[in-house]
Amino acid sequence: MRMRARTTQIAALAAVGVLTLSACSVTAPEALEEERLGCLVSAPAGFDDHSAGALTLEETELARGAGVFSGTSSQRVSGGSATSAALDRMHGHDCALTTVIGPGGADELADFAAAHPDDLFLGVSPGTDDLPKNVLSMDFDLVPPAYIAGFTAATASETGKVGIVVSHGFPQADRILAAFDAGVDLYNKEKDEDLPKAESYHPSSDRAASANGSPRAIDDTRDAGKDYFERSFDADVDVLVPFGSAAAMGVVTSADEKRTDLTAATEDPESGDDGPSLPKVIWYGTAGGFSKAIVATVEPNVRRGLRTMFPDWPQSRNPDEVAPAPKTEPEEIGGFEVSERRYEGTIDNGGVRIVAEDGFLSRVSDAGRGITDLRERIKSGEIDPEKG
Repeated sequence: MRMRARTTQIAALAAVGVLTLSACSVTAPEALEEERLGCLVSAPAGFDDHSAGALTLEETELARGAGVFSGTSSQRVSGGSATSAALDRMHGHDCALTTVIGPGGADELADFAAAHPDDLFLGVSPGTDDLPKNVLSMDFDLVPPAYIAGFTAATASETGKVGIVVSHGFPQADRILAAFDAGVDLYNKEKDEDLPKAESYHPSSDRAASANGSPRAIDDTRDAGKDYFERSFDADVDVLVPFGSAAAMGVVTSADEKRTDLTAATEDPESGDDGPSLPKVIWYGTAGGFSKAIVATVEPNVRRGLRTMFPDWPQSRNPDEVAPAPKTEPEEIGGFEVSERRYEGTIDNGGVRIVAEDGFLSRVSDAGRGITDLRERIKSGEIDPEKG
């Protein structure tokens, strides 16, 4: 990478804690001869969301270790106004690349970047293409995975009731909800005749309705996620698919707590009582063993996205993470070589993956095959998740 000359004195920053990085073979560029910071802003669950925030920070730390950055700085914010303040503080540190994760601060990112045209920014899942030229963007098409998640949730359910929830402002929200329902419908069409039908849970709108009237869109807070989980579980829903940040964390945390309570209250297994149906979650992010409730994951491949956009990002020999050769000569933007200004991860290009977890596979033997089969049927055009 070409290094941009800097004259501004960089304030001392506390080092971000080292993350456990997945093993891979990387090619490190030459060591930096000047300060060069990678800065990140994430809201509202921060970088402990086991999803896009954590994955992007992990990648930035990987790049720092490989010499792309001399250091990193990260900050969690609670909303739009806090994003603007964080961007202003980051600008004082003279960041080489400032990344804003999630749609919550997309408008503030666009305004700030327009006011600082010489700086380079990256929006991860901003949910919009209306961004200044100095803002790169990485998005993920979650409609096909949501379709597969609906089918998989129905397969995993013991009660026959499954649900999905999105946080306010989440990209593709309406399309994700519709695709999930279509996946449940496909399960009902293709299931064995002796199995009961699955039902996609639609809560009443009196307590959960969002600004656009959807009862399946909630505030992006842990409390909202917890409340949604409790109401869903009380309605006999045993598989939930949460898309969001803090709200999703509220759902999965509550699911784990409920599993612990139900397991502790279960009668002696020798009595012949199978016990209650335990809550299960299909997670948007990486499972990483942090939750026993997770039965499958929809994973945004942030690593592949960054390696596609930045040809000098540390590369890997893992075929799932190797970026395709750029179609055009990379351009220099803000001191970085950039191959792609806009990256959209899909199931076709390896930018989004959906897999069943090992524990889930042991209970539902054909779950992994079902996911693989649906993925190929979508890729071939046999199934259109938008139409069902």
